[in-house]
Parts: sequence; structure tokens; C-alpha cells
Amino acid sequence: MKNILALTDFSQCSRNAIQYAMHFLKDEPCHFHIMHIHKSGGFMLDDLMSSATANVFESVLEAEKERLQNLLDELQERSQNDIHSFETILDYNSFIDATDKIIKEKQIDLLVAGFNGVSNASEILFGSHTLSIIRRINCKTLVIPEEVKFHHPKTILLPLDAKDDIKSDAFSNLLNTAKAHHLHVHILRVYEKGHEGNHYDESYLIKQYKDITYTYHVIENVPLDYAKSCYTQLYEIDMIGLIVQKESIFERLFKHSSTTAISKTLQRPLLVVHP
Repeated sequence: MKNILALTDFSQCSRNAIQYAMHFLKDEPCHFHIMHIHKSGGFMLDDLMSSATANVFESVLEAEKERLQNLLDELQERSQNDIHSFETILDYNSFIDATDKIIKEKQIDLLVAGFNGVSNASEILFGSHTLSIIRRINCKTLVIPEEVKFHHPKTILLPLDAKDDIKSDAFSNLLNTAKAHHLHVHILRVYEKGHEGNHYDESYLIKQYKDITYTYHVIENVPLDYAKSCYTQLYEIDMIGLIVQKESIFERLFKHSSTTAISKTLQRPLLVVHP
């Protein structure tokens, strides 16, 4: 059974992401951990030493537990899937620390988060925090843009540059997901001019991935973000898969983009893996 960690701030964006994941994984036994991370930064240590503020803090947590239970009831009613089960988690650690801790404790296989591009400090999750997850959390992550509603994906685009090795576990992880969901894989390799690595790619793909349908394209001397943008206009692409290197491909794809600009660029579900 897969362990899925789905993050929520009780917004429609987070609900949409969870529901997308439920549909996407409908044929796989999954246990969904629905986690809300309380934004405790408004309570200072001195405040919490007073019984009045402590009572307020407890009241806030109780209210959030109730909202989590209501969300759990809603998801269970919507699911009606015998191979899916659910539980809730309430944490008030820092956002990244709380997420990382649960991933290790619960042996999470997939992290699910929504994305709406909001950078306002009052937003708990879906904006800059989701970008932080992509950059800093070493767990396969499914990011669902706010406006994307579920339809069964048929294709996935894997944009690669010269630093991305198709013999890596990360690349295999993406292809195994594509295979499990019967996705046609579009591999877009972007090289600097004169690079000869595409011959190696094709021979390896033919030898190792006979049971996966794929299309392989090479582009030379074109920025990766531009190549990806043009490709998604030319072909029907339902999902994008990214290998996030230490010098992140995500950063290279959206170089110089603000959070708002990235949110406009992210128009498809994003499946992120790390080496």
C-alpha cells in the first residue's frame, strides 16, 4: 500500500489537489495522510506563558482539528473507494520541518500539494511554500495548479538537459509512474550545440524500456524553458515530469520568474522527483 501525504490549508485549491490525487491513484491501494500545518508564528513564547493566550491557542487547535475531521468526512464520502483509506495530522512546526518529519515517520511515497502562486504572507500553503517543497523536500511530489480539474492523463513530458542522466533512479521513477498509468512519454532532450549524447539516449531507451511508448526529441542550443513552452503548444501534453537537481531544473525552467509568473506558467500537473 502506498502512503500519500496531502497538504491542506482548507482552501478549494488544496481540496482540488487532494481530489486529483484520489482520481489519479484510484486503482492503487493508498493510505492518505491529510495534514494541516498550523501557522503558529503569531504566538510568541512570552504570550504562550500566559494562561489566557494558551487557552486561545488551544481553542484555535481544536477548531482546526474539527475542520480536519470535516474534511476527512467529506473525502471519505467522495471517495467510495475500498482500496483508499484516510487519516488526519495536525502539526504546528515550521512548514518544511513538519513536512519532512512526517515524510520520514510515515514512509511517504508521494507528496501532494496544490499551487495557486500566491505569495501573500497570510497564505499558509499554496504559493511560495509549494515552491519550497519542490526545492527542499526529497520526496516524489505531485503539484496540482489551482485551475486544473482531473481528467485521465494520457501523456507526460519529461524535459531534460545535458545534466540529466536517463540511467538515474529519478528518471526510472518517472518512467515507472508513466508505465503504471499507461502514459505516452514525450522525452525532450535539450543539448548545447554539437553535443552527441542523443545516440546514447536512444540506444539505452530501446534496450531498457521496450514496454513503454515514448517519443524522443532533441533540440540544440535553445533555452530549456523556451523549448518546454513551445513543445507544450505543439503537442497534447497532460502532465510534466521534472528531475530536480541540486542546481534545480525547476529553477532553470522558470529562471527569473516571479511566483506570480510561475503560477501562470504552471498550467498542467507537475510530477517532481529528486536524484
